[in-house]
Formats: sequence, C-alpha cells, structure tokens
Amino acid sequence: MSTRQSLDALATARAHNAYLRRIILVVAALGAAGMYFAWRLPHSLDIHIAPDMKAGDTVRYADGQASVPDVNVYGFAYYIWQQINRWQQDGAKNYGEQIFRFQSYVTPACLAQLQSDMQARHQAGELRSRTRQMTEIPGLSYAPARVVPDGSGAWTVLLDMQLMESFRGQPVKDTFIRYPIRVVRFDVDRERNPWRLAVDCYGSHRPQRLDMRDVQAGATGKPVALPGQITPAALPQATDEAVDAVLGRTSAPPSPATKGQP
Repeated sequence: MSTRQSLDALATARAHNAYLRRIILVVAALGAAGMYFAWRLPHSLDIHIAPDMKAGDTVRYADGQASVPDVNVYGFAYYIWQQINRWQQDGAKNYGEQIFRFQSYVTPACLAQLQSDMQARHQAGELRSRTRQMTEIPGLSYAPARVVPDGSGAWTVLLDMQLMESFRGQPVKDTFIRYPIRVVRFDVDRERNPWRLAVDCYGSHRPQRLDMRDVQAGATGKPVALPGQITPAALPQATDEAVDAVLGRTSAPPSPATKGQP
C-alpha cells in the first residue's frame, strides 16, 4: 500500500471515529435528558374524587396534585369541625381528647387557638359536666356557594350549624351558628393525614349566630348578610318540612347560651 493510500485510510478512520464520538455524545445527552424528565415526573398522584363523579368526567392535575372538588372541601371541614366539637360525656375531658385526636387535621395556628379556647372555657367553668354536639341545619347543607376560594390551595367554608349543649342532662344552649372555617392544603404527614388538607380555624373571619329570620332567609335561597362575614351569592334552598323540623314553627329564636362564645 502506498503512502498516499495509507494517509487516506488514516483520515477515513479518524473521520469515522469522530462521527462515532458525536453519536455517542448525542445518545448520552438524550439519556441524561430522559433521566432528568423521568426524575421530574411525580412518583405519586394526589387525586381527590368528587362523590358525584359521572362517566366522562376528567380529573386535572399538575405537579402530582389534582384540584380538590368543592364538595370534598366542604365535607372535610364539616367532619373535622363536628368531631372536634363533640363532647359526649364531659367537656372537661372530651374537648382535650378530641383536639389531640384530630391534631393532624388542623394547622399549628389553629391547634394553638383551640388549646387556648379550651383553657379559657375551663377557667370559666364551661366544660365540667357539659356535653356538646353540633350538626348541619336540615336543608342548609352543602351548596357550591358555601365554598369560597381564598387564594391558591385555600378555601373558606360556610357551615350553618345547630349547636346544642347540656349541663348534667339539662339543655343550656341550642342555637344556630355560621362557622367560616378556613381549609388549606397541608401535605405534612401523609401517614396521619391522607386528606392532605387541614382546618385553619376561622382565618380572618369569626363565627356569628343565626337567628330564625336568617335561617328562614336561607331556606328561601336569599343571601344572608352577616356583619363582618362572607356572604355567598345564594344560600341553598330547603323544603318547608326541613325548616319546620328545625324551627318547630315558632316565632322565637333558639335559646342563647348561658355563658361563653360559640
């Protein structure tokens, strides 16, 4: 083989090697990009399914999180708040037990607020031998207007509740109260809180009593304006029978509490 042929063969080999190096670099870059995007993909999906989901409905999510349906937010707020305010035998014992039991479902600020409220009620003698229960006012349950967006990942839920307390078996409180419960996304401990939501007590609002006229206005679907409160565009409608069951068709509002706040 002549010198010229040897030089040509060497140049061809070098060009081929350079081409292979470029191919290897492209494949490596594609592999690195693929590994990066695979790492960015969520390893689990946080999906909240509405109980009234129908065929053809879709669930949208971003960064592994799906939007939370309003009915789920309302149900969460109602269940947690009802349970915290469930004193089955003795408020002096049950209130603290319920706060401890549901501490993973409230924010640290709300937990401190509940503990402070418990201490204040204890010092005022409003817990010993007292039972408490609360429930939705029949006919005034969930409606879209009761869940008000409060920024990204936060909502204010308007709960219209009937609060009843007794002292040693004797009724001492039977009143209607609107609780503006703030709910926030709270992905802190998935083992203890699979909802990944938390109650933040009242946020910047405060609970307020509803008298008979307010409840009747809600039953007709008219807005109920309470000073300093969020007013939904419209309240849910209720049948006359549902209102009768709550009001007993009397013109006097439920008896107020003997002491303390809602």
